[in-house]
Amino acid sequence: MAYTAVIAGASSDTGIAYTEHLLKRFPEACIYAHGGSRTERLYGLAEKYPLADIKVLKADLLKKEEREGLAAALKGVAADAFLFLPAGRFSYMRLKDAEEERFTDAFSIQVLSFADLAKVLLPDMKKRGGRALVMLTEYVTMELPPRFMSDYIAAKYALLGLMKAAASEYGGKDLKINAIAPSMMDTCFLNGMDPKIKELEIYKNGRILSPADLFKDMDELLFGECEENGCIRVVRP
Repeated sequence: MAYTAVIAGASSDTGIAYTEHLLKRFPEACIYAHGGSRTERLYGLAEKYPLADIKVLKADLLKKEEREGLAAALKGVAADAFLFLPAGRFSYMRLKDAEEERFTDAFSIQVLSFADLAKVLLPDMKKRGGRALVMLTEYVTMELPPRFMSDYIAAKYALLGLMKAAASEYGGKDLKINAIAPSMMDTCFLNGMDPKIKELEIYKNGRILSPADLFKDMDELLFGECEENGCIRVVRP
């Protein structure tokens, strides 16, 4: 039976990189690959790996009906792995200028979409066994995160809480639910960030992570003998 993975946010830079990494390991895998506005990248992978069964699922996670439609499309899927990688576009927001819409958008993409997908995937995965992995960020492990990112940080902390709740309810001997939390990565998410912050990160850590730097830890959490459940694996240069 082919290895089956559900990857939310598969069209992101990290999603594309890890999906291809997964296909090199399992050339005949069945992958339910969710994407937003850049699903053409997923069709490109389907052409590159013709032995795989890549099912491209397009959904705007800001829209409730599309989140629910995505969840409905995944109902009954016998997943060996569930990867949750979505994130909204980065832009600064001072707390004094906080807009409710920014918070609700961040929660829709990060928290509500994970809840919608988890409730259709995790009960079956608990029965069959498998691994689930949630993308967080190193910021949730810091005493104080960077400034002017209140909507993003709040959503990531909420997602951490939901991951922990899912691990408590569904995780155990047969199903492991964990998170990976990289420091700053060189992806298009940084396009709206002040270049000076990138320079500071390079000065502090020597370089900025690439998606490939996550593969070792992601593989351990998804395929290794890892006994972690409800934990955060932090990745730094």
